Amino acid sequence: MEERTVITGVMVQYYFACKRELWFFSRGLNFDFDNDDMLIGRIIHEESYERDWREVLIEGAKLDVVRKRSGLQVVEVKKSSKLEEPAKWQLKYYLYLLRKAGVKAMGLISYPKEGTAEEVGLSGEDVEALEEAFKGIEKVISLENPPEAERKPYCRRCSYRDFCWV
Repeated sequence: MEERTVITGVMVQYYFACKRELWFFSRGLNFDFDNDDMLIGRIIHEESYERDWREVLIEGAKLDVVRKRSGLQVVEVKKSSKLEEPAKWQLKYYLYLLRKAGVKAMGLISYPKEGTAEEVGLSGEDVEALEEAFKGIEKVISLENPPEAERKPYCRRCSYRDFCWV
């Protein structure tokens, strides 16, 4: 029987942000938990949406907030919008998993520190792009060595920066 990789929301975000980061994460090289940005992000997450239902687990994914607001809404809480596009794909992945389970939902990316939020839906094109991304994730994590480092605007704040730019 072929072993299936459990793809997580973080893996989807990393795939769209940095494939090297995805490779490190897939090897169990986890965040720098003392990183100030990580600590601030955790505090923002814990203090946001206190009254709403929080942290739902589905097929290896951990949804930050699920609530009823004229239908089911999944809220992904982020510290900042610097990784806006990868965060959208992470949320679209959660909507995809719910849709596969027969649950229709809309998404909302919330940036409490910035005081902004953006609604996110899941289109047919998004489903196709995610299914292609799953193949890409499998390919990246099957590599013997990490992909080459690429300078990106958010590298200096990345918890994996020491693996790339020592």
